[in-house]
Amino acid sequence: MWGKREKTGILTLEKLRFYVHTFLVVKMKCLALIILPLFIVPTLLGSELGGAVKRLEEPTIENAKLVLEELDILIAKGDARTVTLGKKMYRSVKRLFTEEYKINEDRKMAEAREVKAKQFDRNAKQWLQPNIHGEVNKLAASAAFRDARELRRASQWAREKSSKRWSEEVADYERMLGDLQFSKEEEALITLASVLVKIVKKTSWVDRPLLKYDEARIQFIRDRLVNIDRWLTLAAHAADAGGLELSYDFYRKAGSESGRFQVGAKLANQLEREGYFGSAINFWKRLGEVNRANDLQKRKPLLNHKDYKSLEGAALTRYVAPACVRISTANGHVTGFFYKEGGYVLTCKRILLGQDDKVLPVRVTLEDGQSFNAKVLGVSEGNDIATLKIAYRVHELLPIGDREDLKLGLTLKLFGLAAKDKNVAEVIPCTVLSPIESWKNQPTSKLALDASKEFRGGPLVDHRGRVMGIFLASKTGSAHSLEPGAIDAFLRRFE
Repeated sequence: MWGKREKTGILTLEKLRFYVHTFLVVKMKCLALIILPLFIVPTLLGSELGGAVKRLEEPTIENAKLVLEELDILIAKGDARTVTLGKKMYRSVKRLFTEEYKINEDRKMAEAREVKAKQFDRNAKQWLQPNIHGEVNKLAASAAFRDARELRRASQWAREKSSKRWSEEVADYERMLGDLQFSKEEEALITLASVLVKIVKKTSWVDRPLLKYDEARIQFIRDRLVNIDRWLTLAAHAADAGGLELSYDFYRKAGSESGRFQVGAKLANQLEREGYFGSAINFWKRLGEVNRANDLQKRKPLLNHKDYKSLEGAALTRYVAPACVRISTANGHVTGFFYKEGGYVLTCKRILLGQDDKVLPVRVTLEDGQSFNAKVLGVSEGNDIATLKIAYRVHELLPIGDREDLKLGLTLKLFGLAAKDKNVAEVIPCTVLSPIESWKNQPTSKLALDASKEFRGGPLVDHRGRVMGIFLASKTGSAHSLEPGAIDAFLRRFE
């Protein structure tokens, strides 16, 4: 009896454990079904921001209203991230189209004023015609001319006011685009940036603001969005295969700062172990590790050409081209390049000076389309060279070479941004015809080269990636570049 009861008790305990376990499993699954959507749905909604503004590929008032309705729905259902970005997008889109409408209304009023002003002009001319008595009504003519001037002045004031208001709205809109880029909402960014470009083109009555997100930058972001997965995969494969330079370039193109830094640090250490101290120092500076670069510089204070690794073909282009920038002023655009960490740029001074040698406003455009106002730090009195600074900290840069390494017959490559709609440097090979000669009272090198004026200020580099001159001008197959000794002497003034 007792044994049987004991056996029955054991079975009951096992069943109880089974029931408790089953209950807990079912409870956890139910909780998972309730909780997971709270995390998954907001993420899905956040990714729908790009789809919500897709209609604006055709930027009309009707489409804008529909987009605002869709954003309202996402804001109501989304998580904190979606709500924040959605509200910014809603506000910016609404204000942009509202301001465009106001500008169009102001333009119509200005056109109506101009019609009236022309009528006053005609009336005034008629008043100045002698009547049958040979008399003219100067008083009436003066009043008509005055009324015409007042109408045109009112239109000019309205245009200036609208231009100022429009510039402020565009700047506010581009801040929203910056938030989208920071939040990795590239699809929404591309659509809304394209909307801005199209609307700015249509609003020709007001002063056209300089866009940070212009067509070239939008195309760069679009290409990165399409290719980023492939670039990251190629970067990883190249790193595994020991191709650190190639891996570094793929991470840079993909915009992966962590990957770029990790591979760049490995590359700098490898170059140091191989004895290429100049190349290692340059890479540490590119990564923003100035202290590491300075420590290595103390160990090797005097660098020569053997301290820089030889690069050929595509490897040289990958090394040099990202350091080149476009310099734009009212005089046109030329090329420049980063020579020092912290946003320091070298270019030719001719493009920077206006009448009475006054410095013009300068914009510097990077490979990815970012554009910055530049501060002119100094211009050379005797040579066509100037140095600028922009608010940009970590970037690619190029070392300045030695005058002693300029030899007759040396092959160099000129990098420059000739195309106005492309921010990628083009390459032209050339040969040194005369290492040092005077040209327009400047110490220059004569080259077998023919290049357009947009290449002015561009770097001439040797196969080790060192700048052996700055392109100044070319004519009938020969050209002149400022030699590296003069460049170095100019830069010492700013140390």
